[in-house]
Amino acid sequence: MNIWKAKVLTEVPFGHVLIVNGRCKPHPNKISLDLTDNVNAQNESETVFLKIEANFREGQIIRSMFQPGEGWQQEEISKNWKCDGPKNPLQPGQNFTFRVAVLQRCFEIYVNDQLYGSFEFLKFPKQINFVRVYGDFEKITQFHHRMLFPLVFPRSLILAGSDRVAFQSDVPRRYDAGTVVVMECIAKGLPNSEFSICFQCNDTGRSVLKFHVNFERTTVTRSYQREDNSFSTDDEETEGEFPFVRGKLFKIAFGLGDRAFLIAVNGQYFTYYNFSVRPFSISTLKCLTNEAGDFAVRSIEYHSDSPLLARVEKLSII
Repeated sequence: MNIWKAKVLTEVPFGHVLIVNGRCKPHPNKISLDLTDNVNAQNESETVFLKIEANFREGQIIRSMFQPGEGWQQEEISKNWKCDGPKNPLQPGQNFTFRVAVLQRCFEIYVNDQLYGSFEFLKFPKQINFVRVYGDFEKITQFHHRMLFPLVFPRSLILAGSDRVAFQSDVPRRYDAGTVVVMECIAKGLPNSEFSICFQCNDTGRSVLKFHVNFERTTVTRSYQREDNSFSTDDEETEGEFPFVRGKLFKIAFGLGDRAFLIAVNGQYFTYYNFSVRPFSISTLKCLTNEAGDFAVRSIEYHSDSPLLARVEKLSII
């Protein structure tokens, strides 16, 4: 069973939507998605405001919630609101998308971009801090947190490219100074595999930081995208060690300072990268790989407190 989690950057109030995209295993049993206040259940109880369980053997999707001291409640097993649609639209071996909109009295649930149903909550879920997916999926390839209105799709997600996108995520507001993005990842593939982690401006679509790892050359290159959308070797920085091993899990943290990114890998400070221009609107990241590589993000966390440097190192401890 795979487990994937995401910590949101900000609250998920009325009018926000959470989107998770992934790929089913060829022979799945169940895939579940939880919206919860805590994934560790340490020092405080865990409340699951919404659980969506896609059951392949029974061919249905179950919705429920969990309250500490009260257990699981409000279990609903009903057919798809879309009358001509299957009770479980997810297909073995195929991509899937869950989209959950937070409305005034309920969650509105979309499966594979089609309205599936709703789930009323007893009290407004103000403390959604985590999204957790577990079960028979191969990988998660998208995690987006957006506002329903105005419906803004960042240019960085619209612009097409020749690179292979392995994972992408955007948040409902720009990264402020002090924001830290933490990812637990694994890179597999042939000896000449590569991957990149790119932070992009949502208005221009350009990369403010391209963090590129080349296993064949054992180099980590930092660069940015110029106004003509090109990358130049004159802007590249490659100093530093090579802390990555193919097939081995790693944890990396990017902290947004006033003038630079601070980067730590597996609990150790790695480097910094100065902004070429002031990053007014960074809110999107993309992870890319080449044809020889296979890159997966196991978890992503957004943090927005300080002091910055100490937290970047601590948050990257694996």
